Amino acid sequence: MKRFLKILLYSVLVLIVVLPFVNDKERIQLDDAYRKQTGSTFLETPDGFVHYQLGGNPDGEVVVFIHGFSMPLFIFEPLAKLLEKEGYRTLRIDLFGRGLSDRPDTTYDPDLFKRQILNTLDGLKIQSPVNLVGTSMGGIVVTRFALDEPKRVKRLVLIAPAGFPMDLPLIGKITRLPWVGEYLMKTLGDRTLLKGTKTSFYNMGKFPDFDRQFSEQMEIKGFKRAILSSLRNMKLESFLDEYKLLGGLKLPKLLIWGREDKVVPFSNSGLALEVLPDTVFFPLDALGHIPHYEAPEVVAKGLLAFLKKN
Repeated sequence: MKRFLKILLYSVLVLIVVLPFVNDKERIQLDDAYRKQTGSTFLETPDGFVHYQLGGNPDGEVVVFIHGFSMPLFIFEPLAKLLEKEGYRTLRIDLFGRGLSDRPDTTYDPDLFKRQILNTLDGLKIQSPVNLVGTSMGGIVVTRFALDEPKRVKRLVLIAPAGFPMDLPLIGKITRLPWVGEYLMKTLGDRTLLKGTKTSFYNMGKFPDFDRQFSEQMEIKGFKRAILSSLRNMKLESFLDEYKLLGGLKLPKLLIWGREDKVVPFSNSGLALEVLPDTVFFPLDALGHIPHYEAPEVVAKGLLAFLKKN
């Protein structure tokens, strides 16, 4: 019996040590050769290479789309295409650590992403004020940018922005712990993140290819390290003071929110409107956390009305 327990204990210890290596899907080194292989567009900045998509009318007003915590730039493609048909110039950016952008070994906080937007605009020689759209964690990013670079922003759009008081899932709180977070992210991160994306949808059945599109970024080394750093440093439930400062800016603002949002609760829209006075509100029935992906035509209607009127 003692021998059996000893073997069992050793087996458990071996399993604990091996699991992070077995479950970790990161195999690809994001280097010049791989970037060339993708056939996509990249810009070198002081913090690393930025993957971006620029389209539409070269002379049109620029609309910049900033995605959220883990879903890369493809999440805005349907909406961007609709705006391009209306004569706008659209710029979609993969935030560092996501999609095909670099995964620098640094702190992933609002200042890093603010610099990323600024350096991308400068690198692409976009100097006129832009229309800035941020969803979920992207709401924190575009708010930081607007506060620090108000002359570079013409209008601001927030789609279900993170940063207002809310309860993070227990796994999120545990993962913020030192050492524990690194182990859990390596062991369960890929599976947990992919599963978590399902709650963003109101009707995921319409998107059979989503898992493949989302999972491609997981194969690039540094993805989970960037996600973990963002979880620890992006103030996902405590950016209220900055939103209050944003409310003081004389800047046209639009708030879009799906009533069935299971990620960032729709009830937070009340507080958002309180601290962001004179903000245009566009609530959406029967839609969740990513209405711009699930129902781009609906979102485009409200977004275009705002862009053309303000």
